[in-house]
Amino acid sequence: MFTDSVSWRIAWRCLRRHPARKRIAFSTVVSIAGVTLGVAALVVVMGVLDGLEHFITESVINVDASLAVMPRGAGVVPDDPGFTEALLALPQVGVAIPYIQGEAIARHPGRNLEAGCIVRGVPSDIPLMPGIDTLLVWGSSSLTDSQGRPGVIMGLYLAEEFMHSSGDTIVFFTPRSLFSGGAGGARAVMVGAVETGLPANDRNLAWVPLSLASRMFLPSGGLSGIQVSPAEGFSEDETRYALEEFLPDSLKVLTWKQRNPALAASMKLERMGSMAALLLITLVATFNIMGTVARSVVERRRDIAVLRAIGGSEKLISRIFLWEGAFVGITGALLGVALGLLGCHILASTGIVSLPDVYSFHDNLPVRVSPGNVIAACAAAVLMSLLSAMIPAGRAASLDPATVLRK
Repeated sequence: MFTDSVSWRIAWRCLRRHPARKRIAFSTVVSIAGVTLGVAALVVVMGVLDGLEHFITESVINVDASLAVMPRGAGVVPDDPGFTEALLALPQVGVAIPYIQGEAIARHPGRNLEAGCIVRGVPSDIPLMPGIDTLLVWGSSSLTDSQGRPGVIMGLYLAEEFMHSSGDTIVFFTPRSLFSGGAGGARAVMVGAVETGLPANDRNLAWVPLSLASRMFLPSGGLSGIQVSPAEGFSEDETRYALEEFLPDSLKVLTWKQRNPALAASMKLERMGSMAALLLITLVATFNIMGTVARSVVERRRDIAVLRAIGGSEKLISRIFLWEGAFVGITGALLGVALGLLGCHILASTGIVSLPDVYSFHDNLPVRVSPGNVIAACAAAVLMSLLSAMIPAGRAASLDPATVLRK
């Protein structure tokens, strides 16, 4: 006798609050607006967080590579070209760059300037990092000067501390050299400066030839590690599993997040905090839906009793008010996605919100919209709307028609 189409038509009449009205009741509009704003906020914030995470990941990988082969404990990675070639022979490995890294004090004797830094030695015959030419602010990307002397390329802010002294000699003092009469120190000519994307790197990193870093930090031989980038068509996890199977027990492979735990933890905490706050906003909107449906139940008590008296089942009554919640949730979710995508477009294409000045190379706020996140936001809104309608729907279905009609 009663079908789902009947329950939907009745639900639509309830949403209008009065059969003669051709428009949705104000309370229903408010409920839809609450869901819309909640979903829009979720889409925008998730897009911004994904964009910033991708931006930071790319900036870190530009410097550190996504994976690194490192020693277990206090050992070293063997400085063996054959070992590096064996890594490159793996189909999952696209790039393998040996490096030596340590802390030092850099000093400009002519200007009496000095600063602490992290010195990273890499082979002179390969690029420092992916896309080095696009990251170079001034100078050359070669780790030798025009006379063949060892060169140093600094992060932009570190180079600023030395007044961009192109062609001048920089002296490096390692902790070992401070207690051994100068042994372990080194000299290099400043040849360039790069802006990697992360102020922490641009303020601390200096690149020198691998042979120079070896004399400074590992005079007895060995490497600090080997930076590894996945080959085209392979993911970071696939490459990591292949390396773990290939490496001896004395070596391990770490992702960039494992090598930068503080940065990874802060990104995760930021995402969790933002999502929790926005889900609470959406939860408040669903309570508004519960109030809207509950009010509809109170206003329609006699109608519900009549439906029950002429043969309407509890299931039918329940479906009517669940349809109300579903309508509000689906409508709000669709409008919220549209509004959220518009907000993402505005943020990504205009300067209405910009990053701090230290990120001046990035014109607009980085935004990445993931279809999975959009679907998840819609599903969460609809599910919470249905859940909020279940309680008043259950109360409506349990009304005793005889009791209501006697009043």
